[in-house]
Amino acid sequence: MEYPIGGGATISAQEQPGVLRCFRSFPLSDIIEAIWDCDIPDGDFAKSLTIKCPPGTSLQLIGQYRKPARIAQSETVLPSKCATHVQTHALTLFPTGAFGAVIVCLRPDAASRIVKAPFREFANASLYLGDLFGNWEVEMCDDLLAGARTSQERIAGVQAFLLRQLSPQIDSLANRAAGYLRKNPAMPVSALAALLGTSERNLSRGFKRAFGLSPKRFARLARFQRILAERRLDRSWAQVAHACGLSDQAHLIGEFHDLVGEAPTQFFTRELHIGADGMDEANLIIQRTAGTVGRN
Repeated sequence: MEYPIGGGATISAQEQPGVLRCFRSFPLSDIIEAIWDCDIPDGDFAKSLTIKCPPGTSLQLIGQYRKPARIAQSETVLPSKCATHVQTHALTLFPTGAFGAVIVCLRPDAASRIVKAPFREFANASLYLGDLFGNWEVEMCDDLLAGARTSQERIAGVQAFLLRQLSPQIDSLANRAAGYLRKNPAMPVSALAALLGTSERNLSRGFKRAFGLSPKRFARLARFQRILAERRLDRSWAQVAHACGLSDQAHLIGEFHDLVGEAPTQFFTRELHIGADGMDEANLIIQRTAGTVGRN
């Protein structure tokens, strides 16, 4: 899928100041939710934007291939190439010129097939990709991204990099539980434990040991992803709340305050409407920076 950034549907792809592309990896479909390429070669336009990655369930691997943007989460500045699981407060990228970033979203129940560190270590973390995969591998990937002429070439190179890291699937109680909760965030922990043939206590202990958070908190992150996806359908906040199993709009506002520290209207202020209906994984939010005027 391809979404124009800033130019509108009537402008040709060649004239767009930027494009957001979503790729689904067929050979890695059971591991990767999506790969995003945010491609904004117009440096002045890029500097007028901020790009948010809101909390969710996926482990995000972020690489850049133009002028490095500053990456921050709350008060913490992250490496320009990093791995993180965003649990609270959106991760925000601030372009400093021509901008290019590839974001790989790994499923939490399968991320161990790519990364060797325990998933729990990525919670709101700022792990440098070189420390995770080795500097030589990351530098080789950097060279490939820098030399790629098209988004398809970039994604093919990233996919080849990921395939080199691939290891066998590890079946575990926590991974199976995460898979169920991503599909059905409203499932009570008691029902999930019964489905998996274990006790609530055993499930909660194993889940927290694997993912660094409780099943209930993980389910809230999964529901938050669904809230963002439902919002793309031009529904009212009350309709979104109902669709996501929240009793009313006040509870939805409470979820935003708890997970991102802002009300929904604040969180989405100055957002560019890029027609990205159906965006769910790595539901990127592209906004005009306060005090700047972007293109419509």
